[in-house]
Amino acid sequence: MNPVATHDVLPIGRNIEVRLQRIGTEQQPLMIVDRMLDDPHAMIEAARAAKFYVPEHTNYPGINARLPEAYYRTVIATLRGPLEAAFGLPCSAHLKYFGFFALATTGSDAARPIQKIPHHDSPDPGRLAMVHYLCQGAFGGTGFFRHKATGFESVDATRRDAYVAAASRELAQGGNGAGYASPVMTNYEMIGRAELVFDRLIVYRSHVLHSALLGDGAGSADPAAGRLTANGFLEVARDA
Repeated sequence: MNPVATHDVLPIGRNIEVRLQRIGTEQQPLMIVDRMLDDPHAMIEAARAAKFYVPEHTNYPGINARLPEAYYRTVIATLRGPLEAAFGLPCSAHLKYFGFFALATTGSDAARPIQKIPHHDSPDPGRLAMVHYLCQGAFGGTGFFRHKATGFESVDATRRDAYVAAASRELAQGGNGAGYASPVMTNYEMIGRAELVFDRLIVYRSHVLHSALLGDGAGSADPAAGRLTANGFLEVARDA
């Protein structure tokens, strides 16, 4: 197992596989990349050495830590072409990446109501979200949802006010119950699902309604035992 150096590019998987799916009525793109890294266990070791913290100003139900720079250099360099083809990224644009290790450690009984429903990360369809599964075991993947009252499968700037108003009313009335988002919900219909497979990376537009499928119990804070993921956001630099 090789350590993750700060400024290198990591070796990609020798049998990497990239495929594209479409989700729901809106046919939103979902890129699935299997066997992304040649040595994914090195990322677990990097997470074990990282300093985790409780994130402020987000609804993430757990703890985060900084990703090695080598990781996101690898993601951008390896997937640039497929991302351009799938999501229409300009071929000459400079891409900005922000990401973090994530461990889902908050049980549903301790989570706030807003953390228990599907969400969109940004109303900007040009911003992409990534989740790289770096865990093994009986963990849930990622679900994609349609909001029943509005019919929205994604929330852009033109839909945001209507969606927020409807979802807020539902939360005030008790939301979806006690548990985290799941395939069967009162106010949402699951329209797609990415199964959690070790060293699988998924990419989707960040305005798509989605949720990690966490179950109800509190997860381990040990990166070698818990639901460890590398979460990231990618967008075209505005000043490029």
